[in-house]
Amino acid sequence: MAISQIEQPVARIEQHRAPAESTPELTAPAKGAGSPRRRWPRRVLLVVSVVVVVVLGVSAYFFTAYQWRTHPGAKTVSSALHSFHGSGSSGDPGVSAFGVPQAGVYTMQGEGSGHISAPPNSQVDGSVMPVTVTHLASGCWSWRVDFNVAHWEDYVFCPSASGLLEPSNRNFQAWDFGALSVTNLATVTCPEHTLVMAREPKPGMVTSWACPERNTATGPGVSYTTGRVVGPRTLSVGGVPVLTVEQQQTGTLSGTQSGTVTSEWWFNAATGMPIRVERHIVVHSASPIGTITYTEDGSGQLASVFPRT
Repeated sequence: MAISQIEQPVARIEQHRAPAESTPELTAPAKGAGSPRRRWPRRVLLVVSVVVVVVLGVSAYFFTAYQWRTHPGAKTVSSALHSFHGSGSSGDPGVSAFGVPQAGVYTMQGEGSGHISAPPNSQVDGSVMPVTVTHLASGCWSWRVDFNVAHWEDYVFCPSASGLLEPSNRNFQAWDFGALSVTNLATVTCPEHTLVMAREPKPGMVTSWACPERNTATGPGVSYTTGRVVGPRTLSVGGVPVLTVEQQQTGTLSGTQSGTVTSEWWFNAATGMPIRVERHIVVHSASPIGTITYTEDGSGQLASVFPRT
């Protein structure tokens, strides 16, 4: 047999064997760039990066806004006078067994400030604070002091045969934290015939009253106040001597807020109008970030016995 005839069958046999001999071993697939196991960590990293950027951006916005927050300035006497003209006060106190002050806008000179512990913030009283007296129905009258454009307090006084009654008291304050603002109106509504100053006060005389209080930012509570007469004092108001009755008031708060309010009042002996006031306040309020403490200190005295009308 020729050699070429032998080689052809051998070649055909080798062709049939080749696929079996060249079959590769089974191995794990390579982790290429398109593998899902490689794409998942990248997606997680991308999401985390976006979240971090957003958090940092929001934090930076609030921090910048907080740093650039506004601080309330003093309220002008002319602004208070404009409000007085729009209040509809008749200027007629009517007939009463106890004198009443003249309606109009007075000026009080003094100083003071308020502070919040968290987030830390503060306000400063104006060196000149408008005091507005408005005559109300039934011989009552309102005494309002604007500490600044974002903080005011008013009292309603009603003269009677027994003395000076105080049926209500309100305190408003607005706080700017940059990206947001918070306001609070505290309203104290006392029982009828709540006596704050007797008609003929004597040194050492004590009066006390308990009044429900509601805060729009925190909720209900009760304020307890005790007033003790120190005695008669003569103060110089714009060069005019005014006989006053000095009274020390000590108050405590319970409910959604707790704290103390200590103050010193000098009431005009003839009309009951506050001539001078000193105050020290410490109030604690619960919040999602913990207890927030508010402190306030200040004093002021009328600069003139004559109001602008």
